[in-house]
Parts: sequence; structure tokens; C-alpha cells
Amino acid sequence: MNLSGLGNEVSEKRNNIPKILLILIAIISVIIIIIVGGIIYIQQTAFRIYIDGKVVNLPKDTIIIEETGKIYISIKDIAEYLGYKYHNGEYKLYSEDVNKGYVDCNSETASFFLNSNKISKVVPDQTRDYEDYTIEDPVISRNGKLYCSPEGVKIGFNVTFTYNKEKNIQIFTLPYLITYYETAMSKQGYEKISELTFENQKAILYGMFVVKHPNALYGVITNDNKEIISPKYKNMQFNENAREFYVMDTTNKVGIVTEDGRTKINLLYDEIEMLDKQTGLYLVQSNKKYGVLGNTGNIVIHLEYDQIGVDTVKFQNNNIKNKYLLLDNIIPVYRNKKWGLFDKTGKLLVDTEIDIMGYNYSNQGNITGKVVNNLLIIPSYKAIVVGKTFDKINRYAIYDYEGNQIIPYALDSAYSITDAGVETYYMENNNKVINIEQYIEELYKRTGKKKPTDVATN
Repeated sequence: MNLSGLGNEVSEKRNNIPKILLILIAIISVIIIIIVGGIIYIQQTAFRIYIDGKVVNLPKDTIIIEETGKIYISIKDIAEYLGYKYHNGEYKLYSEDVNKGYVDCNSETASFFLNSNKISKVVPDQTRDYEDYTIEDPVISRNGKLYCSPEGVKIGFNVTFTYNKEKNIQIFTLPYLITYYETAMSKQGYEKISELTFENQKAILYGMFVVKHPNALYGVITNDNKEIISPKYKNMQFNENAREFYVMDTTNKVGIVTEDGRTKINLLYDEIEMLDKQTGLYLVQSNKKYGVLGNTGNIVIHLEYDQIGVDTVKFQNNNIKNKYLLLDNIIPVYRNKKWGLFDKTGKLLVDTEIDIMGYNYSNQGNITGKVVNNLLIIPSYKAIVVGKTFDKINRYAIYDYEGNQIIPYALDSAYSITDAGVETYYMENNNKVINIEQYIEELYKRTGKKKPTDVATN
């Protein structure tokens, strides 16, 4: 019996085991790749995408489906197909921050923020304030890009977005809808939709049409020609944020009518504008005096002020998105050349005794070669800078968002410095430069006062 030959055979089999294992691992790896690739392919091909009635082939990761079944769309990838341009960062705060992004067209910009349920929209290159829209599902990040829900796409891009069990997604852009409905509306004797303002055109996205009748008066109908608002208004503007209409009668008085035709605020005013959607506040003007109304037309701040809100152009680096409502609570009012502060419930926080809102550093150059900015608010402590004039000398103080004085009228200046994208806040007293945030932090520790937990969104 040849035992040496048997030993060689066993040894050879042992040597083949690693090879077999490697082959098995390779085969399993290929199977896994095929399965994963198949899943990805099925995900990306699960939907047939129609934009304005035409099938489009979007990049593979434009649409993703979470395990929960929720659909998310790449904001960057879908933008060009919907007539928009995508940019990193936030509008007018130019940066390459990939956690923020905005899209723009000729008529509007919309900003998206990672993990946020908020979309901020504004008319580009105008002084109008941002309008914040709330969506149910926050923006997420995948594949190095920002994704939002269909609801976010509808609001940010001014489109309709529907999908069904057959995995068909239908998107219609506003320009397409205008063209689609224009002929039918013209046949009924209405002014062409394309000649309406952009705000009024957007009513189409909600199944409503602002129509101008042959008598030159405006009304609102549904897409099945049901009248919502009768044609009796000299002018009309759709407020998408609240889905209501600012209306003007033949005497040039304005008010608000809801999307179901109910008069919300009577036509008693010369001007009306939404101050804040969350609180349901409106800025109104009559006989050159301004005040604030609540959601039911109730008076929150009486119409007795020469101005409400600040000039945010002076404080562009403060990123103030609502000039009427600072730090989510303070409403600045101006009368007889003096400023006062109300809160959003109408409570007077500081009487009209303030001479200056914020500190203006513009005429004093730069400090140590760095960019110096005017200062109105310190967001981390929800604080505001105000000034008074004593014997022709300006002195500045700092109040919190509830109207409590944190620092008395003893400051020579208060400003911020931008260095490497970081904003640092300083105040000066008798030529001594002090870090504002550090000072307030120490002050709060000594007094037992707590720092505001909800950092201001303004």
C-alpha cells in the first residue's frame, strides 16, 4: 500500500480548500452586488416620471424610496427639469454650505435647509421679506445631496406633483399650466392668465383661478368654473402662504377674503400685508398710520404709528428675514421720531423712548483689516441693540427678546466682525473692547438667568 501517495492526495486537497473558499466568497460577492444593484435599479425604475406630460429620464439617484415607503427627490437634480437653477448655500448669504441650497427662476427663489421643515421663499432682488412655508417631512441628505418630499417640490418649484399605485409620477410646471388653461379662460371672456401677476398665477396650483372680467373687475373661480369670489374687486392678489386673497374695492380700500369666499378682514384699510404667518398677524395702514391686526381682524397694535418694522438693508449681515418681527417676538414701532417695542401678543415691552435701532458702523472703517458689520440682533441670546442720545452723544444698550434690559445705555458701540465665516459680537465701553456673548454668559451665570433655549431663526 502506497501511503505516501495518499498523503500527497490529502495534502493537495487541503491546499485546494482556500482556493475553493475564495471562489465561493467571490461568487457570493457577485450575487450580493447583483442583488443590491437590482434593488437600486428597481427603486430607480419603479416610477415612470412625466413632466408636463412627457416621460423624462432623470439621473438614477434623483428619486429614492425610504424603508418607510416615503419618497424623496434630489433638489439639485430635479431643478433643471423644472426650469430652475440650483445653488449651494442660502440666497443672499453666498457660501458653498452643502447643508443649505436654493433654487431660483426669474420670479422667485426658494431656500432649503438640511433637517428642517422650513422652506423660505422670496422675490429675488427686492426688499420684500422672506416667507416661510412649513412642510411635514424635513429635508434629508443622501449621496452628498439634499432631498425633499413631494410636498417640498410642490412648494419650492411651484408645480403640481401626483403619483399613483401604478408608480407613475406626474409633475406639471406653472408655465405649462398657464398655457394649458389660457385658451379655455380666454374663450369665457376672461383676461389671459399669462397677463396676470406671478402671485395670481400661482393660485392655479391650488385649483383656483384669479379672473379679470370684461368689466375690469376681479374674482376667483375653480377649475370647473364654480365661482368662489364674485367679480367685484378693483384689484386682487393671491397670498400663497395663507391661501387667501388681498382684495381692493372700487374706493381703494383693502381687506382679505379666504379661499372659500369668506371675508376675513373687512375692507377698511389703505394697505395690508402679512406680518407673520405663524402668529396670524397682519400689518395694516390707514390715513398714513400703521397698526397690527390678528387673524380675525382684531386689533393687536392700534393704528397710531408712523412706521412699523426696521430697515433691514442697514443690517444685511444680521440675516433678518422679517423686518416686522425680530427674534420671533419683537415688533418695532416708530412714532414722533422715537422707537418702541411690542411683543407679538400686543404687549408693550419698551415705550417709545428709543432714538436709534441698532448700531451703524459703516462710517468708521475696518478693525484690524477684518470686515466690521452693523449690529441689530445677537441671535444666540435673542438680544437686540438700541440707542439713546444724551447731550448729543449716542449711547447704546442691549435688551432681550422679552424687553428686559441686559446692558444699560453705557456702550459707545456694538458691532460684529466676520472672520473666516465666523461671526463674533463686540461692544466698546471707554475704549475697552468686550465680547458680547461672553459677557452676557457670565452675567446670566451670576444672576441665574437662563439662556434662551430656542435660538432665534431670524
